[in-house]
Parts: sequence; structure tokens; C-alpha cells
Amino acid sequence: MSAGLLTFDDIPIGRKHRIERTMTAAEVDTFGYLSGDLNPLHMDDEFARRTPFGRRVVHGLLTGALVSTTHTRLTGPGFAYVGQELKFLGPVFIGDKVSVEVTVVGKKDAKRILILDTVVTKQTGDKVLAGLSALKELRIG
Repeated sequence: MSAGLLTFDDIPIGRKHRIERTMTAAEVDTFGYLSGDLNPLHMDDEFARRTPFGRRVVHGLLTGALVSTTHTRLTGPGFAYVGQELKFLGPVFIGDKVSVEVTVVGKKDAKRILILDTVVTKQTGDKVLAGLSALKELRIG
């Protein structure tokens, strides 16, 4: 491995990392246009007000993308995201502050894969996303 990069062996079970982020309308709009998901539930205040949610909902996969950010901060750049199970448990709204925490809960030695528990909560303490992630150590020359 390159100097300074964490390796599979450097990362113990139990290692965790957490980030926080307040979701903004600009981020939701940008994500919608970049992903092509222009569902008015995410993009149109007037439409969203008429739904059971009563306001715009942040794209679930935008919230999920923050999991990837958290992975990289936990491991550094020497790993690739190779699997994810996501369960969307509740809505995230513009202005909500989310906390993303990933914890190494297993290791597959033969394939050099880390298994991480993923939990996203919002400022109310409600879980809004949960699942398991898999990260594979990269061979870097």
C-alpha cells in the first residue's frame, strides 16, 4: 500500500465514524438535476405541500450518498464501495440535520472486505435509514 493509506489490517472491528449535515434546498435541487430524479415530491414546494408529507422530501439516495462520504472518512481512499443494503425508515426534509454513523461489524479476510453497519438519524433522534455496507480494500501500486 502507498504510504499513509490505511489497510484492511489497520481497521479493527468496532471502528466507527460519524458525520452531520443539514440538508439544503440547493443540495436537493442539484441532486435532482444531476440524477435526473425530478419527482415533484423532491423538487416542487406546491406539489409536496399537497402530499401526506406536507413539504419537500430529500431524495433517499441523497441521504444514502452521505453514507459513502462517511465510509471514506472512516477508511481513507484505499477502499471501494462494493455493496449496500438500504432501508428507508422515514422522510428527511429540507432543513433537517442528519447524523450518519458507520461501524465496522465484520471482516471477510479472504476477499479483504469490511462489513459496516449504517445508521442515519435526524435531529429528532428518529432513524431514517439503516443497513449494511461492504467496502473492499484496493490494490494500489
